[in-house]
Amino acid sequence: MDRTVIDRPADGEDHTCPQCGRPFARAEYVTFHRGLEHPETLTEEDRTRFAEVYRAENDEIKRFRLKALAVLIGMYFTFLYLYLVLA
Repeated sequence: MDRTVIDRPADGEDHTCPQCGRPFARAEYVTFHRGLEHPETLTEEDRTRFAEVYRAENDEIKRFRLKALAVLIGMYFTFLYLYLVLA
């Protein structure tokens, strides 16, 4: 497992995993890590929080994919029109 050193958040809060001590930049990342790496230690409240963080992460990934697709389509048509004009 990669134990890369990260910058501590400006708010001064400590975001580390209570099971393995791995540091994270945000509290959501700790929740996500604990749900994936230490599911046996989660309480019901922790499981609910993990589900919320997991859904939010999936929504962000879907938005990124749609934006990336829009950029690729835009680039495709831009180059197509340039080819038609310059050829």
